[in-house]
Amino acid sequence: DTTVAPTQCDHCKRTSSPDIKIRACTRCFTVGYCSKSCQRAEWRKHKLTCKPKIAKIEQAADQGVIDMNSEAVRLQTQCENGTWRDVGPINLLNNMNSKNVHTNSSSRRKELSLATKQTLGQTANSFMFRHSHDGIDENLVVFLHGAGDNHVPFDKLGQAMKLPQTATLSLSASMKMALPDSSSLLPKSKSNSTFVQLPFGLGYTWFEEMDYQVTGDVLPNDHPRRMQSLGHAVSAMNMLLSSLTDHSKNETFYWLPERIFLFGFSAGACLAMETCRLWKLRRQVPLGGAICIGGGIKTVSLPGCVPVNSDDDDDHHHGFTDVLIVTGSKDSMYSQEDALKTKSCYGNGSKVHIRVQQGKGHGMIGSREEMQTVMEFLSKRLVRRMPSMEDMSEK
Repeated sequence: DTTVAPTQCDHCKRTSSPDIKIRACTRCFTVGYCSKSCQRAEWRKHKLTCKPKIAKIEQAADQGVIDMNSEAVRLQTQCENGTWRDVGPINLLNNMNSKNVHTNSSSRRKELSLATKQTLGQTANSFMFRHSHDGIDENLVVFLHGAGDNHVPFDKLGQAMKLPQTATLSLSASMKMALPDSSSLLPKSKSNSTFVQLPFGLGYTWFEEMDYQVTGDVLPNDHPRRMQSLGHAVSAMNMLLSSLTDHSKNETFYWLPERIFLFGFSAGACLAMETCRLWKLRRQVPLGGAICIGGGIKTVSLPGCVPVNSDDDDDHHHGFTDVLIVTGSKDSMYSQEDALKTKSCYGNGSKVHIRVQQGKGHGMIGSREEMQTVMEFLSKRLVRRMPSMEDMSEK
C-alpha cells in the first residue's frame, strides 16, 4: 500500500505552490488541506471515510503463524504456495535452574499487578490486556498505535499473531494514567488524556508532532514543544514499564525486562524507541526488543536525559535494546534516510536493524515479507518455558 503526499486541498481544490502548503490529514494521510478552515468545513464529509493507515493489519497478521507442535520449537511462516518456511528458534527456558522465575504451575498465567493497574488509571476502555493463547504468559508485547488511531486494531493483531507464551497489552493514547505530579517531564494535561488530543475530534496521539493549535505545520524535530511533549510521553511509558517489571514488593505477577517487547507504528514507533533509549540511560536491563513500523527516534537526546555514550555499552546487563525498523521506499513521513538517521542517533547502531519494503508508503504492515521480518526478529528473542519439566521438578 503506497501513500502519496496530497498536493490539492480536498475542500477548495487549490493546489500546492510556494505560497500554499497542503497539509495531510494526520489520521489517514490520504487527503490534505490548505487551511484549518478548509479542514473544518470538509470534516463532516471526510470523517465518513477517514481511516487510520492500518486497514490491512489483520490480513497481514494472518501471514505469520506458530507451529506449536514442533519438538524443535521453531517459528514458521506460510509461503504463498502453501508451504512452510522455518524462520528461527524460540528460546527454550528450563526453569529448574532459574531463580528469577516462579516455577509453580499457577504462575503460568499472569495478571496485571496492582501497581500496573493503578498506573494505567481508571480508563478501562483505553487499553486491553490479553493472556497468551496457550495459557503461559512468559513474554509480553506492548502495542502503541499511530496518531489518530486507537488500541483496538493492535489488540486484534496481537491475537492473530498467536505468539507462543506471549501476553499482549494494547494501549491507547486516550488513557488518563495515574502519574506522580512531581515529575518535571509530566506537565498537567489540558485534555482528559495523559497524552495529546487531536483537534476536530480526530482522536489522540502520544506527543505533538505538528502544531495542532495554530498553523498545522509539522514541528521541527528539535522544536521545544515536540521535545517536551515527547519527553512527557517517554517518562510516562517508563513508569508503566517500571510497574510491569517491579517485584520489590514480592508481587506475584511481573515480567522480567528481557521478556517485554514494544511494538509501535508511526508516532507509537518513535515513543517505543525513545522509551528503549531512556531505559538504557536509567541503567536498566535491556528489554526483549522493539519493533518500529514507519517511525523511530529523530534526535540525539531528549530534555533531562544525559546524552548516550556508545562506549558505555560494554556491560551487557545495562546495554541497548535490540530494535527492528520497518519502513517503505516511498514513505514520505518516515523515509529510508530517516531510518538511517535514527540508527545513528540511538547510541549503538549495531542494535538497530532496518528493513526497507520496496514500493511501500507510510502504513502499517501490509505484506507477507514485512510480517516475516517481524516474526524472524521475534523468533530469536522470545522465551518459551518448559512446563513438563517444571511439573517433574515439583514432584
